[in-house]
Amino acid sequence: MLPVNQLCTLDCPQDGYVLSDQQLEQYAAEGVLLVKQLFAPADLQPMCTELSGRLSLLEQHFGLEVQEDASQISQISDRLQQLEQRCPGAQSILYDVMNAAPSLHASGTHPKLMSLLQQLLSPEISIHDRYIILMSMPDAEWHLASWHQDWYYNEGPWSTITLYAPLQNTDHRNGSLTFALGEHLKPPVPHDEHDHGIRTKWHSLPPDVVQGFDRVVPTALEAGDVLLFHSLTPHTPSKNQSEHIRFVLNLRYRDLRDPQFLKDGWRIKEITHARKAMQRTAS
Repeated sequence: MLPVNQLCTLDCPQDGYVLSDQQLEQYAAEGVLLVKQLFAPADLQPMCTELSGRLSLLEQHFGLEVQEDASQISQISDRLQQLEQRCPGAQSILYDVMNAAPSLHASGTHPKLMSLLQQLLSPEISIHDRYIILMSMPDAEWHLASWHQDWYYNEGPWSTITLYAPLQNTDHRNGSLTFALGEHLKPPVPHDEHDHGIRTKWHSLPPDVVQGFDRVVPTALEAGDVLLFHSLTPHTPSKNQSEHIRFVLNLRYRDLRDPQFLKDGWRIKEITHARKAMQRTAS
């Protein structure tokens, strides 16, 4: 395994928001771009405020003490864990309602972010209709997506880019991502149920394929950092072994100029096998 964050990197405070030819070539070869401090604290706060507001409504609904002013990410974590303990399934409700939160949509179309995506893809981009805040509970495994390629679960052009933007500092201890660089240059690999050391609902890459990766890189991010990666880049999260929930903005962007995607009428195929996996519940 290579050292942490040995990735193609754009340091926004130092380099601005224009990718050099070298960075574009490195992304094309490796399939991952780390963007340092793309989002300012003021960009992340609306998501925390909406998380807190929706939590307040759920606290009131389920008869818990309402904590309307507790909108720091650590406070949101404590509140959600208390609510989930008292009312199992509340976390799932919050997850679904945040899909339609205005702050997620605003962050997903942030001008600086869109400028980078247009440099990596094309001027004509569509956003996947799922705007997600991932909520990784401490020590939970069932919802952890072991080694996989995002394309298996979303399809569309292979070039599709996933955005991963944590709302707090994120490293191996609380569930950061690990990537296999350069593997996106190969065709998609079939996914199915495999054992990668955790019990999860997700289909994943065969262990023998994972063992063959020769450029595996873990990551450590600060709040405001963003990972942008190719839909065929294999990756896996680590288990969250901290005391706090790990919150991550997770979005996907497709190139409308992709010839095959345009030929398909910008529609994706039926991905029933993957959908069934995602709908499973722990038993």
